[in-house]
Amino acid sequence: MAKPIPIAPRFAVHIAAAVATSGVPYGMDNAAPSPSPRKQYHHGDLPQALKNLALELIADHGVEGFSLRQAATALGVAPSAVYRHFSDKSELLNALARDGFDAMGAQWLQRLARLEPHLGGSPALRSVAGFGAGADAYFQFGLDHPELFQLMFGPFGTGSATWAMQATDTPSNPYFMLGKALDGLCDAKVITPQARANAEVSAFSAIHGLTCLTVSGAYKNLEPAQKWQQLELVKSNILGGLLAWEQVQQLKTAMGTALAPGLLGKPLPSA
Repeated sequence: MAKPIPIAPRFAVHIAAAVATSGVPYGMDNAAPSPSPRKQYHHGDLPQALKNLALELIADHGVEGFSLRQAATALGVAPSAVYRHFSDKSELLNALARDGFDAMGAQWLQRLARLEPHLGGSPALRSVAGFGAGADAYFQFGLDHPELFQLMFGPFGTGSATWAMQATDTPSNPYFMLGKALDGLCDAKVITPQARANAEVSAFSAIHGLTCLTVSGAYKNLEPAQKWQQLELVKSNILGGLLAWEQVQQLKTAMGTALAPGLLGKPLPSA
């Protein structure tokens, strides 16, 4: 396992791979109060110190709530030292988002590794357990790091010009890892190749959607165990839909025959 890179205590996560940084234009300064100056920084890992501080400031003030100049003041370094590592705030936030995806991927792999001794030799059981472990790791990461999760799926993460979720085949890409889990279900003959085709779209939408709703506070009145029960329902519905793929297609064919052409899966025509 890769050696963990330290992140601020409240966001302590393990990073699975080296982080590539790239940015998109974004304004740097705002009217938020400057953080209190900290001890002069001397030890040569200023980029990580900036990331740690940025995570703390995002938690307290949101993405808009700090600038690189304020971060430099808080760390006791000159702004020019900060700009040698990150050309603007968007580049720093993009690096944070990539760190987050590396950490999420590591958490997914760690969960799979912990399950391994208990799975036995059944390919079907192993594939279903692998799929479930991925969904669990994704959900857990969102619950543990809500601010970082929102950053990862915002304009500085998946919304940035440098991120291509469907084209990035690495363990730090949850979309790719979900695809591998679905491949496992297909290889074990739990689902058919026809059901497997493009199943990432519905599966990722369901898991990500529940995680986003939970992180946003939509289910704040639920106990933790109830939130996890919701995830179990989502996983069961995904698998049930994939297992019943042929029946669903038969129903869609019947609906297409009964309804006027062009109404299935398309906007309704104007009145």
